[in-house]
Amino acid sequence: MTSRAGYWIGGALVVAAVVGALAYGFLSFRGIDRSVDDFVRVAAPGSRTVQLEQREYVVYFEGPGADEDEVPPIDVAITAAPSGRRLPIEPYEDSLTYSLRGHSGTAQGTVTAPRAGRYVVSARTALRPSARVGVALGPSLGGRVVRAILVSVAIAALLAVAGFGLFGTTMVRRMRRRAAARSPAADGGS
Repeated sequence: MTSRAGYWIGGALVVAAVVGALAYGFLSFRGIDRSVDDFVRVAAPGSRTVQLEQREYVVYFEGPGADEDEVPPIDVAITAAPSGRRLPIEPYEDSLTYSLRGHSGTAQGTVTAPRAGRYVVSARTALRPSARVGVALGPSLGGRVVRAILVSVAIAALLAVAGFGLFGTTMVRRMRRRAAARSPAADGGS
C-alpha cells in the first residue's frame, strides 16, 4: 500500500490495540468482580446447608484483615448432607487475596465436591460473632486474573505489531516510490 491510507489504517490498528486491550481487561475484571458476589458464604461461627456443583472450590477466609499477612484462625468443615462424610480441605498452595464489591478475602484451601448436591458448611472461630468474619466458597480468581492480563497483552501486541508493521511498510514503499521518481533512469537516462 503506497498511499497515505496505510498510515491511517496502521494508526487505527495501534489505537485499536490500546482500546481493545483496555476494553477486554476492563470487562474481564468486571466479570471477576461480579463472580465474587456469587460465592457461597457462611458466617463464623455458624453453619449452612448449600448446593454445590461437582467441581473444585477455593475456600476463602473473609473479613477484616483478610488481605493482610496474618489471618485469624478459623476451622472449616464441609460435609455431604445425606451421608455426613467430611470432605478433605487441602491447603492453598499460592497466595491470593481480593478486595472486591465490599468483600475482602484470602484463599486458605481447596475442596472438591465429588458430586453435585447439598453440603453442610460449618465455620468456627475464636473471634466474636460481631467481627463479621466467615468463609466463602468459589472458583479460583487467580487463573481468571492471569487469563485477563495475558489476553489483554496479546490483543495489544498483535494489533500494535500489525499497525506498526503496516505503517512502516507504507513508509518504506512511499520512500522507494519517491526515490524511483527522482532517479536518472526515470528521466529517460539523461
